[in-house]
Amino acid sequence: MKGVVVTTKSDVEVHEFTAPLHESVGKAVGGWIEIVHPMCLNRPYVMIVNEEGLLQDLDMNVYGSLLYGAQIHGQPIVGNVVIMKEGFVDGEPDIVGLSDDEASKVAAEAKSLLKAYHQAKEAAQGG
Repeated sequence: MKGVVVTTKSDVEVHEFTAPLHESVGKAVGGWIEIVHPMCLNRPYVMIVNEEGLLQDLDMNVYGSLLYGAQIHGQPIVGNVVIMKEGFVDGEPDIVGLSDDEASKVAAEAKSLLKAYHQAKEAAQGG
């Protein structure tokens, strides 16, 4: 199943994850996974992060932090993030993959937001 990985270096990539999901997504985020419902990400989309990222002193993830509203409340998202969806598997609530179109759209939106952020940051620094 597909998800979009956004790294702390602002790289964006559509990735194919395999079952068990907690292991394959866990590798992408570097540890135990935590599902987050950021204020700037519409449901059914979710952001999956490293549950212990702050304890591991991982680098800030600009994209994840912007979606999470860190610029408002000051709590950043750290480490790589994966964007997927909530849905149902065998009648039970679970994380599900993105369609090809959804993955392309999410990746394009992430790249656009990151480009705008980095341009604004550069302009603010006078460069």
